[in-house]
Amino acid sequence: MNSPTNSSPARPKPFTVNGLSYGVVRGPNAAGEWYWRARDGDGVTVWTGWATRAALVLSCQHIEPKAAPQLRTIEQLLRLWLDARANDPQLKAGSWECYARRVRALSQSIGALPLAELGHPTMDRARTGLAARGISPRGVVQHQRTLRAAVVWATEQGLLPPTLVPIDRATGTPKARRDHTPTDSEAAAVIGLLDGDTRLAVTVMAVTGARVSEVTTLRRSAIDLSGGWLHLNGKTGPRRFPLVPELRALLAPRADRSEAPVFLWPVQSPNLLIHRQLLAACSHLGQPEFTAHGLRRMVVNSLLRAGADIKAAAELMGHTAEVMLKHYRRVSNDDKVAGVSKAGLGVPLVAKGSAGRRWDGAYVLAQRGIVGVVPMPD
Repeated sequence: MNSPTNSSPARPKPFTVNGLSYGVVRGPNAAGEWYWRARDGDGVTVWTGWATRAALVLSCQHIEPKAAPQLRTIEQLLRLWLDARANDPQLKAGSWECYARRVRALSQSIGALPLAELGHPTMDRARTGLAARGISPRGVVQHQRTLRAAVVWATEQGLLPPTLVPIDRATGTPKARRDHTPTDSEAAAVIGLLDGDTRLAVTVMAVTGARVSEVTTLRRSAIDLSGGWLHLNGKTGPRRFPLVPELRALLAPRADRSEAPVFLWPVQSPNLLIHRQLLAACSHLGQPEFTAHGLRRMVVNSLLRAGADIKAAAELMGHTAEVMLKHYRRVSNDDKVAGVSKAGLGVPLVAKGSAGRRWDGAYVLAQRGIVGVVPMPD
């Protein structure tokens, strides 16, 4: 009896040429190539790339080890780390752009400082500089973690000695929470104060519940007028949202099937621009502040209150039903009252065989066969 064969190709064996050790990191890709890494005698990575083993053996003798760069400032470290991240085949373009924004903000705040000064005073200075740029306390911590990731990477590459990068949360400052889920009228009032592409983008979010990053990076080819779908692509993968009449009317003028962006933004961070304009509009109207994520929760609530299938609603939002119910569904007192009314609870029923006599108790449910409660006195 023949044993089953493994259809997966065997992982190529590592080899060493001219003092460099070559080993497979991941793969293969669709072309049958593997992602290789070459390290020198000190364990420093000097080359990475996709190739078959045979092609790499033929060409590797021409790969010269790169001289280790001399890192002196924080900005030099951050730029080198960012370049290395750009060569990671598993890193999504959106994630790299997020890292790039953090590197720019950190470079402008503390980039000129020498690496030897990394410590609490430097991180305090980073916190102050980032906060002055309008970055939230949570965002400041994320920026500091990016710097720490760069230091850890440089240490692993032998470019820096082990260095402590402290991350201390600011004390005495209450955490800002903007988890209000707007009503339809609140969202409409805010949209009425916006203009231009910001108004159109926020309207699309209010109709679809799409993430702000999915809307701000939308391409015209994603608007499928003939099929009746808007194609979205976010952190959980691609999905489709029906082009309801309102959405079709909004996007049809820009549906030319090209790869051009739907929105043209005058700033590098349109997500932050939308966030600030939403808060400013709420403040101007004197109503509770909400964010783009609040609009996403609003759409989830609308779907479920209308009786939409839970799994269908979750797929429209790009999440599992469990995540949607846990993090996006907001149950109001009106929802509870409507649920009780729809279930027919609160109405005393006549138990089976009671010959019309009334019964006390917690509302006997005859359809469940719950009987035997003590009858009320005549």
